[in-house]
Amino acid sequence: MSSFDFGPLTPYVEDEMITDINYNGHHLWIDHLLKGRYLEDFDEDDFIRQFCYKIANYVNQSFNVSSPIIEAETKDLRISILHESIARSGHSISIRKTPAILRLNDKKMIKEKYASAEVLKLLKKMVLHHCNIIVSGLPSSGKTELVKYLTQFIQENERIITIEDTLELRAHDIYEEKDVVALRVSPRFSYVDAIKASLRQRPDWILVSEVRSHEVMQLLESVSTGTHLISTIHAYDATKIPTRLLHMFEGNELNNQSILANIHDSIDFGIHLSAEITDKGVFRAIKQIAAFDVIKDQPVTQIIYDGVLHLDQLSENKRFKLKLEKKK
Repeated sequence: MSSFDFGPLTPYVEDEMITDINYNGHHLWIDHLLKGRYLEDFDEDDFIRQFCYKIANYVNQSFNVSSPIIEAETKDLRISILHESIARSGHSISIRKTPAILRLNDKKMIKEKYASAEVLKLLKKMVLHHCNIIVSGLPSSGKTELVKYLTQFIQENERIITIEDTLELRAHDIYEEKDVVALRVSPRFSYVDAIKASLRQRPDWILVSEVRSHEVMQLLESVSTGTHLISTIHAYDATKIPTRLLHMFEGNELNNQSILANIHDSIDFGIHLSAEITDKGVFRAIKQIAAFDVIKDQPVTQIIYDGVLHLDQLSENKRFKLKLEKKK
């Protein structure tokens, strides 16, 4: 689709600072890394209708009342279109960019107050010492970008398997020197299937784009075999990560303390991201880091960063002291 004519959408598609392009049937909304989300003047109804059918032809699919959804994907774009029969305001288009680039680096993160040098040093230690990490945050907080950043610290002789429904982590493209296998789930190959299959591929690390449902059980089982995990989850707070995971277990009571203890024992750290949108732009930052443990058979959560690092608390915890201070 590199030669595909995006017409009046072309400037938005080519702008590297734009991550999402959304048309709701009347208005065009843009997600920009610096400017945030804003409305653009866009009076191109005829083009939109033609564009939808061009995408349908591109994927060799009908687009009508009987077939009202189009999903198209290229190396750098994910396109979703809804027919006006189900999107009553008119054809709805969502274009998400998935470039194989690493947007975060230490210099940028410190300059933009995303994280301090001390926090970045801690993140690096987490990965080097094989800690299991869940990144939480709301949509557009930058969870995937942080996972990309953390992946660089995985050693080259360690095998990585990424599991996604759409290929956004792009670790196999960004880190060509690493041993990466990218698995893509589908209606015929679920997250559970992918996790089970990955365990037969001798992974050192499993990177799951997002924990969403009952596949959490297989993820915790994979951790118990010695595989290390980095994933993301929708949550409002780092301390809520274990409870969010507990809610995803099928057929279990939500107050099941044994499962909650298993989660605390399996996941080492939760990192929570915030994104503040102002008229001056978008400000993303690491808001919290929580450490999870089981002490005297009870699940325990410790906030070790809330704008200030509290490593004295962490150093008193023998489990994390061994993990983060051991010599390689």
